[in-house]
Amino acid sequence: MNAQYIKSDTLSSMDMLSILLYAWIMLETALTVDSIAKPANPRRAATRARICEAANSLFFEKGFAAVTMEQVALAADIQRSTLYLHFREKDDILAAIANSYTAKLRPVIVRLPGPVPTREEIADWVNEFAAFVSAERAATELLVSLSHLPKAPEPALAFGQALLAMMAERLAAIREALEPGNDMKRAWMIAVMDTLGWALCNHARNGVNTMSQARLAVAAEGLYHFVRGEF
Repeated sequence: MNAQYIKSDTLSSMDMLSILLYAWIMLETALTVDSIAKPANPRRAATRARICEAANSLFFEKGFAAVTMEQVALAADIQRSTLYLHFREKDDILAAIANSYTAKLRPVIVRLPGPVPTREEIADWVNEFAAFVSAERAATELLVSLSHLPKAPEPALAFGQALLAMMAERLAAIREALEPGNDMKRAWMIAVMDTLGWALCNHARNGVNTMSQARLAVAAEGLYHFVRGEF
């Protein structure tokens, strides 16, 4: 969804090759908080999953900043001491949520034809993406909203970097936009991905209606022209 997921000023100020290298490492070797603290047994895994599910719901309903670790423990029906055995702070929980979401999203991204898909291929893929975010609404809106904050949590930014890296694997235009010196193409990429991301979130929030379908169609058309260099 995006450069939607990544603030434009972050994109312009960071070394994009370093971003892609970091994201590739995160995706291929899973060097994240979630994987470093990989559960040693099914019971521990189940507890972590329950914590993440409870936290995801709270973050979605109340906002990430407003939720406390005590509230997460209460919602997960565990003691605070147990919570801290699994996660030291909210950012660690958010990193686990983002990591899980990325793993679920990757097969969807992989099915995007490349390097220059047709209009029909993009439209079909956008519809598939829309079905995915409808099933993962809470995590989708959480990561999108957090990534647009002036001081976005690092896990939300890391997710955005990973997403762009996955998209760059499929689309030549995004790979080119991430190269140094391509500021205009990068700006168009951010605009196109923002449009796509918010159209997907709107679809997840409101379901299938004429406006949500129109927004998805506009987003698909924008991506089509971008990958063809028509901007």
